[in-house]
Amino acid sequence: MGLPLGALDAVLAAHRAGRPDEAERACRVLLRDHPGDPDLLHLLGVALHQQGRHREAVDWIGRAVSRLPSFPAFRVNRSQALRALGETEAAEEDLRRVLATAPDHVVALANLGDLLAGAGDPVRALLPLRRALERDPGFHPARTSLVKALVDLDAWEEALDAGAGAPDSPALLVNLAVAQTRLGRKLEARETLERALALFPATAYLHNNLGNVLRDLGDWPEALSHYRRALELDGSLFVAHSNVMFTRLFDPGATGAELAGEGRGWEARRGCLSPSLPPPVARDPEKRLRIGYVSPDFKEHAVAFFTEPLLRAHDRSVVEVVCYSGTPRPDRTTERLRSLADGWVETLKMGDGVLAERIRSDGIDILVDLAGHTHGNRLLALAARPAPVQVTAVLGYGGTTGLSWIGHVLTDGVLTPEGAEGQFTERVVRIPGAFAAFQPREEWAEAAPVPPGPPVFGCLSDPSRIDGEQLLWWRRLLEEVPGSRLLFKHGAYDSPRLESYWRSLFAAVSERSSFEGLAGGWGAHMGVYGRVSVVLDTWPVSGATSALIPLWMGVPVVAVAGGHAGQRFGAAVLTAAGLPELVAADGPGSVAIAAGLVRDGDRLRELRETLRGRLRASPLLDAGGHARAMEAAFRGLWREACARETGEENGGKPG
Repeated sequence: MGLPLGALDAVLAAHRAGRPDEAERACRVLLRDHPGDPDLLHLLGVALHQQGRHREAVDWIGRAVSRLPSFPAFRVNRSQALRALGETEAAEEDLRRVLATAPDHVVALANLGDLLAGAGDPVRALLPLRRALERDPGFHPARTSLVKALVDLDAWEEALDAGAGAPDSPALLVNLAVAQTRLGRKLEARETLERALALFPATAYLHNNLGNVLRDLGDWPEALSHYRRALELDGSLFVAHSNVMFTRLFDPGATGAELAGEGRGWEARRGCLSPSLPPPVARDPEKRLRIGYVSPDFKEHAVAFFTEPLLRAHDRSVVEVVCYSGTPRPDRTTERLRSLADGWVETLKMGDGVLAERIRSDGIDILVDLAGHTHGNRLLALAARPAPVQVTAVLGYGGTTGLSWIGHVLTDGVLTPEGAEGQFTERVVRIPGAFAAFQPREEWAEAAPVPPGPPVFGCLSDPSRIDGEQLLWWRRLLEEVPGSRLLFKHGAYDSPRLESYWRSLFAAVSERSSFEGLAGGWGAHMGVYGRVSVVLDTWPVSGATSALIPLWMGVPVVAVAGGHAGQRFGAAVLTAAGLPELVAADGPGSVAIAAGLVRDGDRLRELRETLRGRLRASPLLDAGGHARAMEAAFRGLWREACARETGEENGGKPG
């Protein structure tokens, strides 16, 4: 017997009022008398989905589907719950089943396009999204998803055109701001997101995205305030916590201990994320190890200069390498890296739970996070502890993860000197020689001689890394070296409006500075190294690649060694290159070193002529030595894990 007329009124009213818990209770009451009613089963599943209980939702909506398999709404809503679980293939299958019998179903078309775009497949997303808008031009969720897909395809102008005239929504405005950012119009992006927050002030991800733009514009204090507001609104928004951790590196006053405390705080507030399954057991201490590297940056990216030589040099009789790639736009570097791995897994379409299950099923012994709290990290997937040993590399991030499920951090003795262990929640593992090995590109030009004319000091890094105090050091440097100038070169200066913005922000030195963009990428701009006398590392965020490339091109670099790893990459590079005399203990010391270099023409000329040889003879270009050191570290960690398991099985842990 069917439901009596009006029986669903209370359920639907609760849904419309945004009270899914009340809708759930009403459904369960009605199901006592009508246990097989498909509408009730479906609405109960929707209420559970709205409460974040996605697995239960899939089960209840599935019961409705089994009773009415051809009813589109049931499959459409089950696909949403499946997507929330990270089961994107099953979610896509439900939507395609709907479209097989109802090809003009606008919601199914729009949801399919949004799912494909969100899973890193924007090319396939375009067709269903455009079909949805052809059938209903006023269905604005499809327009919002189309804008996102176009942004992901780097069709930024087209994305702005597609979003023009659509009613404001948080998702639309975020994607318009992303398009503006990618076009170098970050000041406009800031205005777009500020307008969005004026309209939707309690939307957590709007605060997070505005924080990203503000940080890129050098306003890290205001960025931090927006990230923290995002977490107040939604404590589960892990990306905002990652952004807090990353942005604290821009604070010149932050200590390593404070950064570790910041990291511990999120997990303490959220509660430890208990894995659904126990961690895999470590046995056989001398086995060939399966190493898993997890990264969103297996592409033309700074981190790839260090991952490529490691992958190439690994001894395959000792380790087997599987790469878990979350790279949204693969390129030639991606393909090169893929050819160096024994196994390659694309992770963009995998939710955290699905990725953890895949890592566990792959039998990974040691899982290495290469991203830390940088964009695109998969730290939450590691919370399920899918591997017996889980480590992070300080390279690529520069600090602690602050997470209990990451057991060790790979660093070196300069980035993390003895006594600095308290800066990490992980146990510190120092790699002998250097934190990583670097691979220059074969197509780069020969090292350039000392440029003629007055000295030019170069800063070729992201200007958001530069603190106001450093600008005062540099002003003193310009005063001490008459006729000298500063050259700022980076993509941040590509537009006249942005160049004007940074000139204003860098007023302390801008009268004796030039600002140049980076259109075409580094490959088109290697000639800059023949125009600068000395490169100045940034403070408080120090650079690794931005120190190594100038050194390889024959230009000495001057750095300041700060108090934690994020402030010490330049120092680590210069020390490993045999040039510790170019590392200062503070800002005034860096001024003295840089001024001394350009005054001593013989020393500067000697450095320009010998830097490549120094690097070739250093640990920084010894890929084989670094791979052996990493393998030895992995073996030591694995033996310890096996010993712990043996100790537990014998009734106690070894001392």
